[in-house]
Amino acid sequence: MKAKLVIALVFVFFYNTFAIAAPNAEYRLGPGDIVKISVYDHPDLTTELQLNDKGAVAFPLLGEIKLLGLQYTEAEALIGDSLKKGEFINSPNVSVLISQYRSQRIAVIGEVNRSGRYALEGATGLVDLIAIAGGLNPNAGDKIIVLRGVERIEYSLNQSMKLSNEEKRNMPIINGDVVYVPRAQQFYVYGEVNRPGVFRMEPKMTVMQALAVAGGFNPRASQRRLEIHRIDQFGAVTKVEAELSDLLVENDTIFVQESLF
Repeated sequence: MKAKLVIALVFVFFYNTFAIAAPNAEYRLGPGDIVKISVYDHPDLTTELQLNDKGAVAFPLLGEIKLLGLQYTEAEALIGDSLKKGEFINSPNVSVLISQYRSQRIAVIGEVNRSGRYALEGATGLVDLIAIAGGLNPNAGDKIIVLRGVERIEYSLNQSMKLSNEEKRNMPIINGDVVYVPRAQQFYVYGEVNRPGVFRMEPKMTVMQALAVAGGFNPRASQRRLEIHRIDQFGAVTKVEAELSDLLVENDTIFVQESLF
């Protein structure tokens, strides 16, 4: 299941990489964005400007003009209308390109290949964003958490793989979101097994399944003397006798004792 998700994320990453140069009609301008404005047949008016903290730019002939919250097509229309109303150009053909997206930013942290802050370039879905961040690394768990102000939204990766491409893209990410990919839950197996160590825990995993992952009992093992060392709510370690059908809890340590005979 996770391998399919990785393939999907790789596809989305390359799609975004090659589509990024195209203007995004849904993106709305904000403070910090840098735009290149040009007017056909008037090269003297071609200029690259950064929106100030009020979302405005100082454009030749027009002075300060507010672009805050406008899509690039709306910005083109506003500048064109202003040039025409001011009787500077009769039929202006204005082009606005977004050189750098800086006003809408989100953070991706946790078990991804390139954690950091990213600029939103219009409507961005959760799967698209994880792909832009380089995809999941091998330590990633099976859920993604979106922190939005005081709200916490949790998505299951296994559930998201069952959605259509359109539904995945409709898991919206908005300005200011923090996307967190937690580390996978782990358990430990020590003692008389063939491959003692730390392993990834799967949902509803039993002691029997955990021992199979650790290579099973070695010839010295006592199959009846199993212990689980479990961390309680106060951080103390408790020992409980384990049955093969018992369910594991995150960070459990299974200890297989040596046979007395």
